[in-house]
Amino acid sequence: MSATRTPGLLVALHDVAPVHRERIEKAERTMAEAGVTRVAYLLVPHFHREARADQPEFVAWCRAKRPFDVQWLLHGYFHDDRATDSYMPTIGERLASVFMTDHEAECLMLGPAVIVERIRDGMGVFESCIGAAPGGFVAPGWLFNRHLLGALAACQIDFTEDHTRILHVPSGRQLPAPVITWATRTLLRKYGSLAFAEAVRGLWREQPVLRVALHPYDFDHPVTVASIKRTLNALCRDREQLRYDTGLFAAPPLSPSRTISADRRRPGRLQLFAPTRS
Repeated sequence: MSATRTPGLLVALHDVAPVHRERIEKAERTMAEAGVTRVAYLLVPHFHREARADQPEFVAWCRAKRPFDVQWLLHGYFHDDRATDSYMPTIGERLASVFMTDHEAECLMLGPAVIVERIRDGMGVFESCIGAAPGGFVAPGWLFNRHLLGALAACQIDFTEDHTRILHVPSGRQLPAPVITWATRTLLRKYGSLAFAEAVRGLWREQPVLRVALHPYDFDHPVTVASIKRTLNALCRDREQLRYDTGLFAAPPLSPSRTISADRRRPGRLQLFAPTRS
């Protein structure tokens, strides 16, 4: 962030994959109209085991110029929780995958060796699409077990995040950064997320860094799009738009970041549940 410590904003578009291309293009128009100048695109290499992202037409689409600066991050591999190894998720992890996502919490269901394999396979597809290695990784649903951070370190990926914070993998530092996002899977989630977004935009006014996370299915719902526009218009006006990089951790933010010791690098959300088993 700048020397004046202007409050920061990180905008991210999740689930970037060929199957969502039309919705993503709607999202791009919405972001441009709202004044977004920097956005992270979260690429899924093989979304729900449908078309892979490294098809020539989609590669060309990924590399096309856009009206804002795009930073590309890796977002799982399949973005589903169909496990293929012997890892036994806890009851809490299973419940989280069902109720917090729609069976999409890929990084809850895998043991350490398979997580590393998925990340490396994803990096190969990512590099084919973008022409560079990913600097960051976001687990689908922001949910992951205790094996992910070690896997990211092994793959030399520097950044990840969960529901409440951004994590710098090499140093273990964490930066509080709450997220405004929307849900459309059910009417209850849809209208609950609309109310939440309106409320926290004011409640979180003093937060040093806020995130806004958009999903392709948001753009099938006009009332959700209207809420996204209001939120982005307000936050882009009042906050400095940031990238995921070491500058987030280089200087003390408005409220201090913290460091996670090596034996406590687990996602805060899942500390509510029993310890994971391998």
